[in-house]
Amino acid sequence: MEGKEVKDSAYLFLGSIGPAFENTALGIGDKLALKAIAWAYGVSEEDVKRRYSRIGDLGDVAFELNMGEGKLLAIDEVFGRLKEIKKATGKGSQEEKTELLSSILQRASPKEGKYIVRIVLGKLRLGFGDQFLLEAFSIAFTGDKKYASRIKESYSVCTDIGELAESLAEYGPKALGRFSIKLGRPVRSMLAQRVKTFEELEERIPGKKAAEEKYDGERVQIHKNGKEITAFSRRLEDITAQYPDIVEAVRKGILAEKIVLDGEIIAYVENRKADDSSEEFYSFQKLMKRRRKYEVQKYTEIYPVAVFFFDILYLEGNSLLNKSYPERRTLLEEHLRESRTLRLAKRTVTNNLEEIEDFFNKALEKRLEGVIIKSMDGNSIYEAGKRSWLWLKWKEEYASGMRETFDLVIVGKYYGRGKRKGSFGALLCAVLNEKRHRFETFTKVGTGFTEADAKEIDNLLSEHVIAEVPKNVFIKSRMLPDIFVEPALVIEVLGSEITESIGHTAGQGEGDTGLALRFPRFLRIRYDKGPYEITTVKEVWNFKEDKGI
Repeated sequence: MEGKEVKDSAYLFLGSIGPAFENTALGIGDKLALKAIAWAYGVSEEDVKRRYSRIGDLGDVAFELNMGEGKLLAIDEVFGRLKEIKKATGKGSQEEKTELLSSILQRASPKEGKYIVRIVLGKLRLGFGDQFLLEAFSIAFTGDKKYASRIKESYSVCTDIGELAESLAEYGPKALGRFSIKLGRPVRSMLAQRVKTFEELEERIPGKKAAEEKYDGERVQIHKNGKEITAFSRRLEDITAQYPDIVEAVRKGILAEKIVLDGEIIAYVENRKADDSSEEFYSFQKLMKRRRKYEVQKYTEIYPVAVFFFDILYLEGNSLLNKSYPERRTLLEEHLRESRTLRLAKRTVTNNLEEIEDFFNKALEKRLEGVIIKSMDGNSIYEAGKRSWLWLKWKEEYASGMRETFDLVIVGKYYGRGKRKGSFGALLCAVLNEKRHRFETFTKVGTGFTEADAKEIDNLLSEHVIAEVPKNVFIKSRMLPDIFVEPALVIEVLGSEITESIGHTAGQGEGDTGLALRFPRFLRIRYDKGPYEITTVKEVWNFKEDKGI
């Protein structure tokens, strides 16, 4: 394969035509796809609807209707056609999209048609994510799986998987380390490790350290290139349109032409006081009301936001990823003009644990999550994509001995009864087994939901309901849900006791016993996390060992 073909293939393997940070939606829903399938195979739309109702997958419908052999389509031909479909806009674009899809289906073999339809609808369902693909790159382009970890490190900086694949195909292992941060291409966020005790903060980061307030908001990476400003979420999505107030504030308050900043967006109740002593912050759930396509201005006024910046990653053409945290913080302070919308994350710098504890308690009084402790050493670089020991988090639940929280992906629904009739009664949730590239069931969650929560979850899951167990989910027969759901929606769950279970599969080895979370309670939807960013089997084992369970 040539580099360009490898690049296109990498996108297609993930069911896309570009990197995650670009808008790659093709603008085709079930209705247009259904019409294109009818046109391609010379059947009525009613016939396609009946088959779709029976099978539940339009890709499988296309496979069933395609009676011809078809020729093998070239990757560049398929990719080019998908790009044409995306570009079709304006008056008459729906008919143009339908014709473009129909014509490529006519020339495709049954299996090709099946996957083309799934890619177009954003429902490829191959059962793996980008991390699996990175391991495949290691074998394909270096001949050795040992390079997988270095490829993953490169991907944390070059988050365009097609560009990474193309470079590896051309240069092999020499491509590693060639990538740096650049404007318009976000790097993966650096994350903090959790410590078991407050005293461990000193063991992990001895001497002088910074304690920053930890905000319960949406992680954001701001790229400013002159007048062009782009905001990316932790999942690398372009969220610029949802925050016009932040864009305008950055335009006025960031004193650099080319800059990349890392921060947290948080919604707040406006007050007229000179300081923020009585400022009240909204919950993460209310902040998510700003993530909308319509009525953006209306909700901008209802839920004003501030962004608290705590890092700078790039400045006037130079990467700062390998600069120390103290150097980066100094540059951040020099280039930010604070306002009601643009803030510096508040912090204290000390080598005294009592002072940090006092700062932590004040953060809780402001209804914040807790603090992030950061190393002040000369080696305190920004480790993109890593959960690093250079940053440690200390939250209220750790301090008070409360139960632990887990980020889990929903893989099934059980029918509800009584007040929940017509919705779900419980959700089957899973953790990620990184080694086996699959999701393993961990608990059934049936409490903590309000009616609004249940309605929102049902709505979000409606596009992910499938007819059988997802290929990348390990479920035992005794736990089979009434409705299967492909892993997509992440929720945060509170729980305490982890026990061995013959019903669940999390961490199951050669025997028949897995791990299960007892006393689970729903806390919130994690809109900011994808299925491959959830709690892992390894983390569950660590928690179990920490608690001596």
